[in-house]
Parts: sequence; structure tokens; C-alpha cells
Amino acid sequence: MTKKKLIRLFLIFLVIQAILSIGLDYKLNIGINPEKGRFAIWNTPHPMTIQDRIIEEFMPDQYVRDKGITPKIYGSEKLYNFFAYFFNDNALNAFSLLRMIFILNCILIVIALLIRQNLSRIPSKRQVLFELIHSFFENLTSETLGKKYAYFTPYVLTIFIFIWSANFIGVVPIPGFMEPTRNINVPLGMGLMVVAVVHFMAIKKKGLFPYLKGFTEPFIPLAPINVVGEFSKAISISFRLFGNVLGGAIILIVISSLVRFIILPVGLSLFFGLFIGTIQAFVFTMLAISYIAVEIYE
Repeated sequence: MTKKKLIRLFLIFLVIQAILSIGLDYKLNIGINPEKGRFAIWNTPHPMTIQDRIIEEFMPDQYVRDKGITPKIYGSEKLYNFFAYFFNDNALNAFSLLRMIFILNCILIVIALLIRQNLSRIPSKRQVLFELIHSFFENLTSETLGKKYAYFTPYVLTIFIFIWSANFIGVVPIPGFMEPTRNINVPLGMGLMVVAVVHFMAIKKKGLFPYLKGFTEPFIPLAPINVVGEFSKAISISFRLFGNVLGGAIILIVISSLVRFIILPVGLSLFFGLFIGTIQAFVFTMLAISYIAVEIYE
């Protein structure tokens, strides 16, 4: 196929996309119009608006209550009923989130076991890939914290792999799959864990009394502000990740609706899941290392 034909096909595709985009929240119909009795192309109101899609995606319990429909649980009904007993009005959201975290952890454990079982002196391509990733984060940790603290590498690598996988798994086209990091509870839990490790290291390095004294510097009246400042680290690092993943998911839903879920959403999904997901996982990991470095060398 010549370059001109490729450009022509691309332009035709763009025109079709533009035509399909006209009439937001309307469904494009091509065929015999039942009212006119002849072949036609016409729009009819779509049964689900963009607002409905966003509510269904991010507030599934409210959507199910408002519409009076049966929830899509994608799992054991008995287990869902167990969650419903404890979480009441937020059962579907909690069940979906914990199911995805369980699936994600199982996948990561299986991959780790497979890599470990097949370790050899002459490494396979998969072993080389994982050794390269480990070496990269080992060098990053050593350069930031010093070689003395290179033992933080497994901790740092685990943070990156978990967040990266959580950002990426939403790309997998399996019904019910979503990014756990678009639920505020996951980034906030990770942020609190990071801050807890940071302060544990500060107490271990400085001792309990000098650590507590550090909150009163430079003046004692500033102690409450210093305490709030430390907790704000968890909020800052968590909401940065949550906002980016949630924003990407909402943009994906809106644009997918505009182009009638044709081709473009695939590229957008890969862009947000792979590219943005990798950047956000790396930023979160770097901030975690930086917080530790500040407390160690302060």
C-alpha cells in the first residue's frame, strides 16, 4: 500500500470519527428507519449518558440504587453478600476493589515464583529483564540514600511494581477489571505506609527524644504546624497518584463516548495505563525515597 493510500485512509478514518462524534449521548443508527420505512442514518438518544457511565464506573453502589438494577459483581455472589453485610451502602465498591487487589497480588506472586524457579547462571530473557529492573532501582536507591542503605531496594522496587501493575491492569480487556489506584483508599494506604516507614527510620537513626524534639524546631509554638506538615506528606503523595489515575479514567470514558468506542479508546487506554501509569508509579517511588533521605541525612 502506497503512502498516498495510507494518508487517504487515515483522512477517511478521521472524517468518520468526526461524523460519529456529532450528537453527544446519541446512538448512531444505520439501516431501515422504522418510522420512515426506508434506509437512513439517524441518531437516537443513547440509553446511558456520559454522566451515567461515570457514576456507574466510580460510584457503582449509587448507580445500582438509582437505577434499581442488579449489581454486576463479577465474582462469587456469596462473597458479595458477605461484603454487603459489613459495608452496606458501599458493598459493591468495596467488593470490586478488594477483588482487584486480590487478583493483582496473585498475579504478582505467581510471576515472582515463576522467575525464582527458573533462575540460572545463563539467564533467560525474562531473567535479564527483571535483573535490569532490579539493578536500575538498586543504583537509584544507592545514589539517593547511599550504599549503606541499599537494603531499601526490595522495599522501593515493591512500591514501584505494585503501583505500576495497579495502574496498568485496567488496560486488560476483562469485564470487571479496573485500576485499584483510582480508589482513594489504595493511594492513601500506600502514602500512610511510606510516611510510617520514614518516621520509623527517623526514630531509628536519631533516637526517640531527638526525633520528638525535631518537631519543636525552630520554635516550640510551631510544633503543631510541623506535625501537620508531616501528615500532609501522606496526603500529597497519595492525592497526586489518585488524581492522575482518576482523571485519566474519566477522560477515557468521555472521549470513548465521543468517538462511539471506535479504535481511539484502545490507544488512549494504553497511553494512560502504560505511559502515565509508569510515570506516576515512578514519581511516587522517587518521593518515597526522597522522604527517607531527608529524615536520614537531616
